[in-house]
Amino acid sequence: MSMLRDADLSLANWLKSVLPPGTGVRFDAPSADWEKRGSGSGGGAGVGAGSSFVSAFLCEVHRDPQDLPRSGWSETRDDDGRLVGRQLAPRYYCLTYLVTAWAGAGGGGGSDEASRRVLEEHELLGLLVDACTNADTIADDHLTGALAEAGIPCFVRCADEGSGPTMQSLWSGFGVAPHAHLELELVGPVVPQLATDLAPPAREIVLDARQLSSPGPAGDDAAAEAAGPTNVPSAKRVGTGGGTVRRWERTTIIERGKGGPSLSPPSQSGS
Repeated sequence: MSMLRDADLSLANWLKSVLPPGTGVRFDAPSADWEKRGSGSGGGAGVGAGSSFVSAFLCEVHRDPQDLPRSGWSETRDDDGRLVGRQLAPRYYCLTYLVTAWAGAGGGGGSDEASRRVLEEHELLGLLVDACTNADTIADDHLTGALAEAGIPCFVRCADEGSGPTMQSLWSGFGVAPHAHLELELVGPVVPQLATDLAPPAREIVLDARQLSSPGPAGDDAAAEAAGPTNVPSAKRVGTGGGTVRRWERTTIIERGKGGPSLSPPSQSGS
């Protein structure tokens, strides 16, 4: 499943834990049909005819501003210490939901019924504000899918200053008169896949060196500086009267499984 679907399901679990029992949760955009009496008819899962429900319409997705790009890879190794995969750092995305509450139909009518519905809707929205004030993360047992497997907290906040798109344009697009609402943000991680297509480990490493000489004893240092480093730790410089030669060793390191590398007997050469 995708991160967005997992976020919807996790948010639904969290909303149901905060709202009164029997309150439905749905994710479609507000409709003019909801303004009618008995607006709960035809609702989504957990929404019965005439019952109250909360709508969480996903209206914007963007990278979390506090998610600073991090370079590099983390490594995963097996019990023997062998590298089995590399993984990029998680990325965090901010999902903005337009949350509205819709009260179920009552037994009365007229202005008293309208006031009752508004007060009930405000009560539902107020419960969400209280929940976001008391805790800024969604409990682990409410997370589902990849969000639960990541083992990383998912943050939730509401009524954040300057968040979300212009609400007036949304309401006109819905064809619904402006309704009491709040903007709820869920910040969740997306963990990149583990890269396991790696180059095979080296089975044999050969260290080698080249032989250098100089015109004579007086020119030993100058010749060595001109030649530059040999990159051979085992090289030794000795004097032989007619010039300078380097004694070098050739060592082969062969991997031996769990026992670690072993060294073959060195072979020495010089003149």
